[in-house]
Amino acid sequence: MEFKQAYAPISVGKITTFIPIERAPDAPVYVSVQPSDAGDKLVWSAVDSAKFYFIEQYINGKWEMVNANYQGTQYTLPKSASGVYRVTACDEYGCAKAKQQNRVVSEPLAVKAFYTNRSQVDDYQRVSLSWEISGAATVSITRYEQGRKVESWLNINPSRGTLTSNVRSLADFRLVAKDFNGETIARKLRIATLPENPVKLQGAKGKYTQPLFHSGLDIVSRSMLVKHGSVYFSTHDGQLMRYSAEKQNGAAVEWKKSWSLKLDGVVNNAPVMKADKLLFSVSLRNGTGKMCRVNASTGGEKECTEIKSSALIASPLIIKSASKSTESLFSRAVSFVSRPSSQLIEGVYLFRRDGVVEILDPNDMHKEIRTFGIPDFRNEVVSTPILISDPDNNFEEHFIVEDGLDVIGVEAPKHTLQQSSSIVEAAREWFNGNEVQNESEQSSDTLKVLWRKRL
Repeated sequence: MEFKQAYAPISVGKITTFIPIERAPDAPVYVSVQPSDAGDKLVWSAVDSAKFYFIEQYINGKWEMVNANYQGTQYTLPKSASGVYRVTACDEYGCAKAKQQNRVVSEPLAVKAFYTNRSQVDDYQRVSLSWEISGAATVSITRYEQGRKVESWLNINPSRGTLTSNVRSLADFRLVAKDFNGETIARKLRIATLPENPVKLQGAKGKYTQPLFHSGLDIVSRSMLVKHGSVYFSTHDGQLMRYSAEKQNGAAVEWKKSWSLKLDGVVNNAPVMKADKLLFSVSLRNGTGKMCRVNASTGGEKECTEIKSSALIASPLIIKSASKSTESLFSRAVSFVSRPSSQLIEGVYLFRRDGVVEILDPNDMHKEIRTFGIPDFRNEVVSTPILISDPDNNFEEHFIVEDGLDVIGVEAPKHTLQQSSSIVEAAREWFNGNEVQNESEQSSDTLKVLWRKRL
């Protein structure tokens, strides 16, 4: 048969020219056959742009045309047919490559399983659905939110498979399996989103001071920071708060909210204090995060970094090296001959959930000093690391990081100090007022894992 010529517009300035192109619809994804004594039943997945289909069967070593202008997606062949078929999708401009049957089905229709990996979405608002079906010609899944169709998957695997979907509100997933006679079986799953305010448990009032007992707030327990007579904390609905004590005769008689700040995410670990600023990490619902700081007294002057590609669940760490001026000449000179000394890279350390460590300038939170990765990190950073000095290893500093059920020691990044090899040279340079050290950055972009222990 003859097809029309397809053209595509090409614009140059104000002039549009149409040039001839080759184009055709896609081929069907699945072509299924159910053998029958009354004749084979052929069903294929619909192609959106197809106007009609060629149906062929394989006879005596060659393909013979059965129907050259068929407009449906299922066809029953005569009892004497060969049992091997192919389908070609066509439109007015041409035809796709022929698709030979890729499924032969003999079982009765049954939905053996339709399930999800969780009853509510994960932190990234995702859920995975899986299915296992026998005897189906076609299978489709449709997602509904608030009674409205939102998304459909029409040409999915008719036997088994898994798909992932992003859910924005309470959602129903409806699976429809259709057999070769047009009969259907439907199944439905309901998926919830993460609650804005998780269920709160009623605690017990004891003899100790509990300033937040009657607040009615859903508090993130790991976010509590007690500093200078105030309590800073976050809530699961995305607020950061400060409670302070009203005192009489030096004793706290009532705790009241000093300020609250509504955030676009949740603070999952305790903030840190630097001078009059409160620094904290914010985890966003879409799996990203950022660090912010506010005035600790008023909750104002809010400033945040750009959004990071990975969540920031751990608190930021403020690292400041010991001052060089506190070192004696003798200790400096001894270190020159015994081993090269080093100094921690100062800054605000952000431990991303994916194991990447970013170091920001403490005076300019938009300026990144260095970025490091932790090799062989197997899980996610969800607890704030701790910086320690190891007395068994010449007081070398390193981080302790939780890695799932493991605790690992991770080296702390340092400036390497290139030093003189002679005490005499060191003393001469010291008394002459010259600096002995020339700093160079740690060259590697990874932080060495020093040890690993199972909890």
